[in-house]
Amino acid sequence: MEVVVLAGGKGLGMQKLTLGQSKLFVKIVGRPIVEWVLTNLYMAGLKRVVIVTDRPSLFEDITIRLGDKMMFDVRIQREEEIVGAIKEAGDAISKGALVVYGDTIVPYTAYRYILDVYRERRQPVLLVVPEEDVSRYGAIYMDSYGYIEKFIEKPKAVDTSYVFGGIAILNEGIVKLIESGKSLDESINSYIERGGRIYAAIWSDWWIDIDYPIDILKAIYYLLNDLREKRISGKAKIASTAVIEGPVVIEDNVEIDHYTVVKGPCYIGRNSFIGTHSFIRPYTDIEDGATIGSYTEISWSLISSRVTIGRGSFIGFSVIGEEAIIEPEVKTNLLIREYSEDVMAKAMKVKARGYEYLKAGSVIASRTRVPMGTILRPGEERL
Repeated sequence: MEVVVLAGGKGLGMQKLTLGQSKLFVKIVGRPIVEWVLTNLYMAGLKRVVIVTDRPSLFEDITIRLGDKMMFDVRIQREEEIVGAIKEAGDAISKGALVVYGDTIVPYTAYRYILDVYRERRQPVLLVVPEEDVSRYGAIYMDSYGYIEKFIEKPKAVDTSYVFGGIAILNEGIVKLIESGKSLDESINSYIERGGRIYAAIWSDWWIDIDYPIDILKAIYYLLNDLREKRISGKAKIASTAVIEGPVVIEDNVEIDHYTVVKGPCYIGRNSFIGTHSFIRPYTDIEDGATIGSYTEISWSLISSRVTIGRGSFIGFSVIGEEAIIEPEVKTNLLIREYSEDVMAKAMKVKARGYEYLKAGSVIASRTRVPMGTILRPGEERL
């Protein structure tokens, strides 16, 4: 079966972090987001891929690297939004190609699941996911037989707990409605009103739609949870007094200095340096070329490529963009004490010693400098 990956758009929720670059190329656990999508498609046995994007030059490297495993057809998106992308690949989608949002990461078993449902039903299928915060996604209403009754792409007030999971198999009838000028939800609703049937394949395993920096932390959590062993490069230099616990990936030319503790699951990219007496906690992702100063603690964060973190800092629950500089003695204050809508949108629930806490770290944009001794408030952004 052919796959259509929708990989256009600006990713407005991530622009502060990426400085206008495509969010699909933010690296997490050693790969760009879109490469995780493509890799999991390959693991599901799907090798023929149409990529629809408004910036095709960005995909030259990745299609070359994966070209020995997969066949790619990169098409230019000329119109905005999801419907613009669907129009560019209408020929493939009309024939039953699997449609995948390029910013949605799922385990490869999710693709196999929706394909199995489609083969059984021989009808259009949407992947549907239970979700607490329906307002961020497309709301799905179903009947008691599992068929979709209504789809609201940008809901305001909703009384459902199911959302569209960014993966679908459509048909020619739905594509023609989209080509007539209707939005995706209007096309699906019109198709249903005219007697068409669309089945909801309910997915209860993990699923991440990466719209905001907090979604990156969730994706890191699930991707690192798949680690089951230590994978330490023979080219890494690890001091004899350093302690490495749990499942970790440590790439080529990493240097870990004396008395540092690394607790997995975590990822440390090639050419990174971690100074003496540092503590790298679980669910930390340190990308290639990063420098972590001595006596520094990092917990559940993305430290992007070529970031520098000065000595004596504490970074937790945070996303640090590429080439940012965190000067010495910078601390992230995590525990939320004053509740506001903005901070709560960035909060993570954490359980410790029988209690549940809400914590929010910081977002530091690419190539931003944070001065020495700064105390970053929960949810603070530095742009």
